[in-house]
Amino acid sequence: MMYTLVAVMLVVGLVVGYVLGAALSTPADVGSNDRLREILDRGELIVGSDTTWPPFEIFNSTSGAYEGVDIDIVQRIADELGVKLVIKPLSFDAVIGAVQSGQTDIGISSITILPERAEAVNFSTPYYLANQGILVKEGSNITSAAGLAGMTIGAQLGTTGLYWAEDNLPSSTVTQYQDIPSAVVALEQGLIDAVICDTPVANNYADDASYTIKVGFAVITNEEYGIAIAKGNPALLLAVNAIIEQMKADGSLQAILVKWNAD
Repeated sequence: MMYTLVAVMLVVGLVVGYVLGAALSTPADVGSNDRLREILDRGELIVGSDTTWPPFEIFNSTSGAYEGVDIDIVQRIADELGVKLVIKPLSFDAVIGAVQSGQTDIGISSITILPERAEAVNFSTPYYLANQGILVKEGSNITSAAGLAGMTIGAQLGTTGLYWAEDNLPSSTVTQYQDIPSAVVALEQGLIDAVICDTPVANNYADDASYTIKVGFAVITNEEYGIAIAKGNPALLLAVNAIIEQMKADGSLQAILVKWNAD
C-alpha cells in the first residue's frame, strides 16, 4: 500500500513524496530512535485508549473486540503502515503519560488538543470537533448552566468536561469519576444531578433506551480531537497526519463518523 512504502522510506531517511490529491514532497531524516522505525520492525502499532467512551471507544463484550470511531481510525493507520493494531486499554488520565513513557506508540481517546497537553506530547492534525453535553434525568428542567447552580455534577477525571465544570460552576459540587459509565450510573441512581461529557458521548447515552436520561443542553467549546504522539518522532507524526488527511480527502473519515452516529 502507498503509506506502507512511505513509512519505509521515512525510516531509511529518504525524501518522501506523499500524494494527497496533489504532490507534496517532504524531506525526512529519520533518526534511529524515531518510533516509526520501531513500529515497522515490530510489526505492531500499540495504541493507548480509554475504551469506556462510546461511540469513540467501546469494548464489545460479545465479540471481545474494541470498536468505535477512534478504533476505526487507528485501524486505518495500522493498515496503511502494514502492521497489526494492538489496543492497550488505559484510564483516560493515563493515556498521555503512556505515550510519553513509551508504553504505547500513540494515544487516541477523544483527546482534546490543549496547550498544556501539547507541552507533554505532539498532536496530529485534528480529526473531530466536539462540544460539551449535559446529561440529566428524564423529566429534569435543567436547560442551561444557571440551572446547575447548587447541583452536583459528575465528570470524568482529567477531561475537559471536568475542567469546564470546575471553571464555570462555582456554586455546584463537581464529583470526579474514573470513567463516564460510572458517572452515568450515579445519575441513573439519583446520586448526582447531571453529568458533563463530550457531545457525541452525551448523545450516545441519551439515545440508549436502557437509560432514562437526556441531554439537557450543550455547551459550545469547539474542542478539536487529536492523536497523541511522543515528542521527537517527526516521521511518525508526518505519517499519521498524512493518513488522516487522506481519510478526510477520500471520505472515509466522514463514513466512520456516520457509521457510529457521530457526524
